[in-house]
Amino acid sequence: MNTVRQQLVSFAQGSSTPVEAVSRALAAITEHNPVYNALPTLVRANDALAAAERLTAAMHAGEAVGQLAGLPYVAKDTHRTAGLRTTFGSPIFAEHVPTFNDPIVERLLDADTVLLGKSNTPEFAAGSQTFNTLFGVTRNPYALDRTPGGSSGGAAVALASGMTMIADGSDLAASLRNPASFCGVVGLRPSSVADPALKMSANAFNTLSMVGPMGRTVDDVRLTWRTIFRPSPRRTIGQWSVELGEETAARHRGSLARGNAPPRPRDPRSLKVAWSIDANGRMPVAIPVHRAMRRAIHLLGDAGVTMVEASPDFAGADECFHTLRGLYFVENYGDLYATDRHRLKDTVAWNIEFGIDLSAERIAAAGRVRSEVFARTARFLSDIDAWLLPTAQVLPFPHRVPYPTDINGETLGTYIDWLKSCYWVTVSGHPAISIPCGYESEGNGPRLPVGLQLVGRWGQDEALLDIAETLETLMEPLNAARPDLAVGAPAG
Repeated sequence: MNTVRQQLVSFAQGSSTPVEAVSRALAAITEHNPVYNALPTLVRANDALAAAERLTAAMHAGEAVGQLAGLPYVAKDTHRTAGLRTTFGSPIFAEHVPTFNDPIVERLLDADTVLLGKSNTPEFAAGSQTFNTLFGVTRNPYALDRTPGGSSGGAAVALASGMTMIADGSDLAASLRNPASFCGVVGLRPSSVADPALKMSANAFNTLSMVGPMGRTVDDVRLTWRTIFRPSPRRTIGQWSVELGEETAARHRGSLARGNAPPRPRDPRSLKVAWSIDANGRMPVAIPVHRAMRRAIHLLGDAGVTMVEASPDFAGADECFHTLRGLYFVENYGDLYATDRHRLKDTVAWNIEFGIDLSAERIAAAGRVRSEVFARTARFLSDIDAWLLPTAQVLPFPHRVPYPTDINGETLGTYIDWLKSCYWVTVSGHPAISIPCGYESEGNGPRLPVGLQLVGRWGQDEALLDIAETLETLMEPLNAARPDLAVGAPAG
C-alpha cells in the first residue's frame, strides 16, 4: 500500500489518479466491510467516484487543490457530516442527518479528501470495545472474535484493511491510541490545547478530549495532523509534490531546521528515551504485552538509543481522570440524560450520574491535580526526548468480554483500569502516539498487534512525530512478519 506522501507524489507525476485511489478503497470496502463491520454508513460509490473524477480533472488542469487532495477519508461516527447520517453510535440518533460538518470534518474536506463513509464507534464513544445496538460489533482484522479497541475502532480497522488512507478520531481515555495498538496502525493524541475553532466537545474550551489523526504510518499521521491543526492554502498538485519532495530530500540530507513544518532526521544515537513497562509496578501489564515491550526496548538499545528506565509521578491521576471524565459526560450528554435516560447505554448513564453527583470542591481539586500532573510530567520530560510505555496493557480481547476485569490474575477496580497507560497521559496533557511494535499471542491464540506508546513534550507534537518516525524505522524487523488479515463469514 502507498503511503499518503507516495500517493500524493504519484498524483503529481501522473502515475495514478484520485479515481484509482478511491476505486481501490471502494474495492477494499466491498471485500472487507461485510466481514469487519467497520463502516456502518457509506457514501454512494458513484458519488465518491464523481468527486474523485472532479479532483482528477482539476489536477490535470493545474488548478489549486487542498493538501490531501484525492485521498479516501472516513469520519468517525461521532463527528457530524453534512448530509450523511451521523448516529454517535446511539439508537437515539439512528436517523440523524446533520446539516453541517464538525470542524475536524470541515478541515479534512477543505483539504479535498474524498469522504467514503462513517467509522463505527461505541455509543457516544464511551468505551474501548467498538460495538453498539445500532450496528453491532466491529471485528479486529487479525482475529474476527477479538475487539479492535475503541472508541475509534472502525477507523483503525478501515486503515488496517485498506478501506481508507485518511481517518480521524477522538481521544478521551485512549480512543485514538488503543485501537491503533489493537489494529497495528498509528494513532496520535495531540497536546491538550484549547482551540474553540475546532470545538472538540460541547465545551469548546475542554481539553480532556482531543480530536486527532490515525494512519498506517507515522508520516501519514503527520500529514493528516498538519491538515487538522495547521491547514495550508490551496496549491496545484505539482506545487504540493515539490514541497513534499523537498521535505523528503532535506530530511535525508539532515539539513532541516527546527520550525513548524518539516520532519528532521534523527540519529538513534542522539536520542534519549525513558521507558517503563508497568510504571514501577503501579500498572498491571499482561505477560504477552510485557514480552513485546521487552523486545522493542532491547532492539532500540541495540540500535544506539539511550534507554533509561524511569517513569513520571502520576499520583492523583486516577481520581482526577474519573472526576473530569464525569464532568465531560454531563457537559456533553446531561441534557440527553434528562429526556432519554432509558435509551442510554448503562455505562454512559453511569458516567453522567457520576458527573451529576460531583461537588464543586471535587471538580476544583481535580483541576489542581491535573495541573500538578502536567508540571511533574513536563519536568520529567525536560531532559529526555520521549517516554516509552505500552499503549494498551492487554492484547485485543474477545468480543464477548465487555472489558477486562483482571490482568495476570490481578483484579481491576473499574471498567477502565486496563486503560491507565493511556488515561494517565490524558491527564498530563502531553502528546502521545501509538506505533506498532510487533505481534504477540496468548498460548496457542492468534498473533495480534501490540502498540508502543511514546509521550513527548507539550506543544512539540511535530518533534514527537520525528522521534516516532525514527523508532518506527528501527522497529521494522518486529513488524515485518505481519499476519494475514482474517477472513470469515460476514458480520451479523
